[in-house]
Amino acid sequence: MRLKDFKNKIMEKQILFKNLEYQVKDLDEKKGIVTIYINSFDNEDSDSDISVKGSFKRTFKNNIDRIKHFLNHDIYKLVGVPLELYEDDWGPIAVSQLNMNKELGRDVFEDYRLYAENDKSLEHSIRVNAIKRDSEDERKVLEWKLWEYSTLYGWGANSETPLIDIKGIEDLEMMIREGNYSDQKGKLIEQLYEQLKKLLDSSDDDPLATLATDPAALDDDEPALINHFFNKLKI
Repeated sequence: MRLKDFKNKIMEKQILFKNLEYQVKDLDEKKGIVTIYINSFDNEDSDSDISVKGSFKRTFKNNIDRIKHFLNHDIYKLVGVPLELYEDDWGPIAVSQLNMNKELGRDVFEDYRLYAENDKSLEHSIRVNAIKRDSEDERKVLEWKLWEYSTLYGWGANSETPLIDIKGIEDLEMMIREGNYSDQKGKLIEQLYEQLKKLLDSSDDDPLATLATDPAALDDDEPALINHFFNKLKI
């Protein structure tokens, strides 16, 4: 086997995560359907990959029955099913039916609705393999295989960066003030808000950074909620 062929085989096996900060295209509140961009074309990402228009067409056609919509890449948090996957000139699009018969699905849709009303957007991420690259510019991916796409409740610079459930204390205040969540999620939001407020009011120069590197720094009598988010929710 030639070295180039061997490298291509290795490339096909490598699973990558690609994050997108914005672009919720449409919400159907009556049916619980969200239409979202899950990637964009012709932009070099943090892995130096450039998705070319057409790179998702084959996987959308051949794999739609197996592609999943998760929350935070957690296979135990299946929130929706893709009804349609297609491309436009800007990027690949997923039309996803959230499971409004589950508390999780209703809460996630409420997050979409609330953020849209406040001119904000949840982030999204995909799990993919690069199947084929441009022979003249290997940064350009001509074909991806998509495994799943996820709604994200946080952000991260790389795979080792821990996440918080919501990006900042102002977003938590917005959710408490305007959100219509299940009792369980409402309680978690309020608990996290109180914990973050306590940390931000502390004397540490950067208490959140300290907690990210040393979750055990929490006092014994503090709830384990923040510790849970930092340890469990990772891109």
